[in-house]
Amino acid sequence: MRSLLTLALMLAASAASAAPDLPRPPNAGPPPPPLPMRPPLPTVRSEAVTRIVQYGPPPGVAHCGGRNVGVARNAPFAPEVSVAYLPVGSAPDTPGRGDRNLSAVTFGIDAKGAPIDVRRADDAPASEDMLAALARWRFMAGAPASDCRVEVSQTYTPLTKAPTALLLEVVALRKREALTPVRSAISARGDCGRSPRRIPAITSYPDLRSFTGRDFSAPWAGVLYDIDAEGEVQNVRIATQGGDPVLADLAAASIADSRFHSGKAVKGCYAVFSVRPETVEATAKAYPKPPSPSKERDCSDVKAAALNLSIQRSYPSAFARQAVEGWALIEFDIRADGRITPVNIVAAQPSAAFGTAARNMLASARPDTSVWDRKGCLIPVTFAMNAVTED
Repeated sequence: MRSLLTLALMLAASAASAAPDLPRPPNAGPPPPPLPMRPPLPTVRSEAVTRIVQYGPPPGVAHCGGRNVGVARNAPFAPEVSVAYLPVGSAPDTPGRGDRNLSAVTFGIDAKGAPIDVRRADDAPASEDMLAALARWRFMAGAPASDCRVEVSQTYTPLTKAPTALLLEVVALRKREALTPVRSAISARGDCGRSPRRIPAITSYPDLRSFTGRDFSAPWAGVLYDIDAEGEVQNVRIATQGGDPVLADLAAASIADSRFHSGKAVKGCYAVFSVRPETVEATAKAYPKPPSPSKERDCSDVKAAALNLSIQRSYPSAFARQAVEGWALIEFDIRADGRITPVNIVAAQPSAAFGTAARNMLASARPDTSVWDRKGCLIPVTFAMNAVTED
């Protein structure tokens, strides 16, 4: 039966292909013109342009749901790197899509004056570094406040137009980051970074241990210097600094004591120095009331130590730079094969960044076999600065 059907289809197709084209009726008129081709859309090529974001002075009060709460301790927001994608050939100072003239942070304040629930404002979202910096602030103690907001102005400066002192400040305060475009821009203003580079013979380092973790606004410095043909360091100058000026003096003195192997004289060498600020302890662990126990919960003996968590690798980087501690309350199951899933954030302070970090850390953890196959685990994860190695 199938073969007969196939044969019939083949005969029908053959007859259709053999049929001649029917002539057009004499009164049909000329054939319609072909549809016009739409012109191709113009292609706009873009290129990445690196800028430096600078923030205005920090305010002295927070606006909290109709009342003002005074600031007890704060510090200026540090400059940051921003990348805009502009049409090829645009002037470097062309505004980028999404550029704004201010950023805002929303938060609450507990009875001791510590910020809680720190997050970006929807209408003027701030960077993660701004959130971490504000988490360091302290406000006047008193009745807890909610619906608080702090705004700060911001401007963008193209990398090519940024002062060398500003670029050095960016590198000094982010010494763990590559910041290749910024470092290249500094080096391009001299010839120290060009090949062949001068090779150190004696490198002197300042002892900055007494500054580490001491001040609310930690000191930092950017130093410029030249090297003569014999390897002597010359023209050492402190290009920029912040906080205790003694650190900058020690940094400059250590550079002056260094020596290089002989070679071509160069100018515009640089070095940056900074230390960790005073640690801001985590806000009080006001955990929400946990769900009522049920038969599904079997985690009474599961402790954080058995989960083999790595706080060092998971610490939110912006908050580590600001030495801000935090915590998260996490709920999860441990499967029979040791995988931790699902992982839910129950609470986190002073920012949701600690909850996200704890969730990601647990999702990739490999717990001890003794705690496999458990359900309904609920544990706090504490992010403390003593778990973060200093540079």
